[in-house]
Amino acid sequence: MHTYKFRVLLEDVDDFYRDIEIMANSTFEDLHKAIYQSVDFDGKEMASFYLCDSKWNRRKEIALIDMSDEGDENPPLVMNKCKLAEYIDDPHQRMIYVYDFLNFYEFNIELLKIFPAEKKVVYPRCIKKNGIIPKPGIPLTADLSSIFEEETIFVENEDFVNLKDEEDPESLGFYSDINAASGFAEEQGEFLENEKL
Repeated sequence: MHTYKFRVLLEDVDDFYRDIEIMANSTFEDLHKAIYQSVDFDGKEMASFYLCDSKWNRRKEIALIDMSDEGDENPPLVMNKCKLAEYIDDPHQRMIYVYDFLNFYEFNIELLKIFPAEKKVVYPRCIKKNGIIPKPGIPLTADLSSIFEEETIFVENEDFVNLKDEEDPESLGFYSDINAASGFAEEQGEFLENEKL
């Protein structure tokens, strides 16, 4: 039996990726679980896969649950009834995976490799991961540094503040402002000394 290796990327988050290996006879539901577990989601939200062409145009939906009406002519396929091998036939197959339609996490998935399964390995498995998922409510394009502890600004580093192009005293945009502030402080000090006299 063969194994698929997928690269999972998150829309608008440049440093995020997950590499997942999964058996070809696994279902899309198995892949769904592997993805949400790799990013520490609880798996309680709705999700869908969309099979795409080479330009990421969506061609076919494979939903977690069929929520279509009985009269719908083209109801979506359902993850637990669809095996990967039945729909993945392109060595560079592309898919879009959407998780949580309220917060709308959209992942781009591409098949990187097809290879024989290793007997002692338990699939599916996440073999590489990088980056984090923004917390719900934080736009995916937001500065993720807001999630972490606030960092000390470099202005406190004297070596950095004293960097200066001798020919262009305005070379660092904030340099003249810092000098102006320190000059003001010196003037205030002199004023206070004169007051004491």
